[in-house]
Amino acid sequence: MKRVHSILLATLLLAGCGSAPAADSTTAESTTASVSASGEPLRMLQGGDEKQYYTETTVDEAETMLQYHIIDLNSGEDSIPCDVKGCTHDTADCPAVTTKLPSTTPLVVDDNTLIALSGPYEAATLFLMDRNCQNRRDLVELDGIYPYWNTRILYTDGEALYFFGAENDGTHLYRVTLEDGTVADLSSGQPLESPYLGAIGRDFVLTQSDITYPNTTGDLAADAMAHPTGTLTHILLNIDTGETRELCSYSSDKYVLDRQYFYIVDGQYYWLDSTAGTLSTVDLATGESRLLTDQLPVIAPDEPPSDYQMEANLNGWLVFYNLPLLVNAETGEVRQRADLPENYWNGYGHQPSIFLQLQDRLLVDCRYEPYTRTGIDKDGTPITTETEQMYLGLISIDDFLNGVPNYTEVCKGPY
Repeated sequence: MKRVHSILLATLLLAGCGSAPAADSTTAESTTASVSASGEPLRMLQGGDEKQYYTETTVDEAETMLQYHIIDLNSGEDSIPCDVKGCTHDTADCPAVTTKLPSTTPLVVDDNTLIALSGPYEAATLFLMDRNCQNRRDLVELDGIYPYWNTRILYTDGEALYFFGAENDGTHLYRVTLEDGTVADLSSGQPLESPYLGAIGRDFVLTQSDITYPNTTGDLAADAMAHPTGTLTHILLNIDTGETRELCSYSSDKYVLDRQYFYIVDGQYYWLDSTAGTLSTVDLATGESRLLTDQLPVIAPDEPPSDYQMEANLNGWLVFYNLPLLVNAETGEVRQRADLPENYWNGYGHQPSIFLQLQDRLLVDCRYEPYTRTGIDKDGTPITTETEQMYLGLISIDDFLNGVPNYTEVCKGPY
């Protein structure tokens, strides 16, 4: 099975409240990190909340304009946020249309404010707008900073926005205050290793490695099964002090490093060893691991790796994208997952993916249908692509866990 890729990622968590933003645009100037007074834990922004979900569609074949849509998650109404009488919603004059491209979908900052990251890539801008997608204003122009174009990079503590981006020397972690757009480099001007796993409390979990990969031999099968040696370490970077400390470390003397998987879900660190079939948690204060279960499928080191992607903690049960089982996050109990009917995209079947995790329900991809997408090639000629259109629907967490396809379809999803 194959995952459907989209900038709207299913594991995004609800954002916290933010301060009133400034109306004037500011150019990024990296400063020394300052301590936030919020003290609130970091939370990833997402494209909706209990009330609304935000989508966008391309207005023209040349893809120079985007049209915003607001989906009411209680009534299912799909509305275009424009109050201009007689507007056809297909020109740059429409209040629901943006020409700031490329752009992420609007992400919820608080009850009053949305934020989006827009291009061009070499001069991206963070801009704010009201919950009806109106009153748009630039928060900061990220001059000289190349943010990673993935909505999973955007976190908030209610007072500031936090994201990873690149400068000429590598990856950095930045804070942007929501009040005035001031940018601070929290990595003390030094590049960080990637990838990062996510955030726990007011710490980001980063990766450091001293790993050597074997030389290639030309034998594709043998090279694919050759494993790296060395040490992989996870560290915590505190956003208030900029200090780092080691959380835990894994050596090839004891583990097959490229068969270890790490996830952060609901502020908890999880470590999955596929060669042993174990799932453990790690205590942030002591670095000690606690075994949850040793009943996961075992993949031998010389077998192709599997996709163990952990999607969510739903009512205390850990849900995986490709594993047909559930693990209790407290007791480690393992039980069979009741599958929902598969969705088929690009010839592959997959279980529904989670786009929004709400209090007692989920927004997921509930069905697909054939779709002919039109566009403009680089030489200006029209092109068509045969694909499938995704549709999103709401389902209760109980029905999702028990394989009951009781969907309430609400809107089209991204391509």
